[in-house]
Amino acid sequence: MAAFPTVQDLAAAETDQVMALWKGLGYYSRARNLHNAARIIVNEKDGVLPQNAKEWTAMPGVGPYTAAAISSICFGEPVPVVDGNVQRVMSRLFDIEHAVDRKAGKQSVDEACQLLLDETDPGSSNQAWMELGALVCAPKAPLCAECPLVEGCLAHARKTVLQRPVKQPKKPALAVEVQFSIALRNGPGASLEWWVERRPDTGIWSQLEAFPCEMTPQSAEKQATEKIGLFADQSELRERFGPVKHILTHRRMTAYFEIVRTPSAKKTPGRWVDVESGDANWPRLIDKVLPELRSWIVKN
Repeated sequence: MAAFPTVQDLAAAETDQVMALWKGLGYYSRARNLHNAARIIVNEKDGVLPQNAKEWTAMPGVGPYTAAAISSICFGEPVPVVDGNVQRVMSRLFDIEHAVDRKAGKQSVDEACQLLLDETDPGSSNQAWMELGALVCAPKAPLCAECPLVEGCLAHARKTVLQRPVKQPKKPALAVEVQFSIALRNGPGASLEWWVERRPDTGIWSQLEAFPCEMTPQSAEKQATEKIGLFADQSELRERFGPVKHILTHRRMTAYFEIVRTPSAKKTPGRWVDVESGDANWPRLIDKVLPELRSWIVKN
């Protein structure tokens, strides 16, 4: 917000600048979508922001929840906002037995939200339902005695409060091994440099910079025998740094860094960066171990 106080400022920014400021926040597609939406608004809409949910959902990365929140709170459009808190309140209030992340359950929640929306002040109404879920109708320890709706809550009457909302079982996070290849050379003034590539426009760490890498799912046997902790004993790993643990929403990553004497095939644009003084638009996995990685590189 400090760097881009207006939609025009964001639209005029370079992609690398936007991605650098987003570094460490995860979900990098959000930064790309935000940037693209700003450009559309400035270049195609004369800088005028959309005024309703339908127009907002036409923007890159804006789904029903975000569109409804903006249009109801900022522009007074009578559309319900359905987040996890509201989902929970409605599923308990009406004792919805269907999974709320499936079609039937979602439809029941949406209908309940529309029925209870105050169309004269939709922004305040939506925020009130969200606050009720966040502060009173909590997931594991709901404050039913303090709830203004307890007398009409079907789940409370049927003693199913803690069984609502119903959701599909979550898939376990995928265990992935990442092999980074660090190519080194002597740069100007005998400084040591390593090769970094710009990541593709889509996929993990898109549009950031990293060492060339390969990702493969880990076998169950390897997961069971893998050492716990951030770094392994490096006494026998003179040319290999790791493992480095890193958790993403859908992946549990174990990363290793290996020195190679020549750069790997340059599949994406890249550049040579000074190991000690240079910087790159790193993903969080690399950024958090840079001091140890630099020290290890110098020693090896």
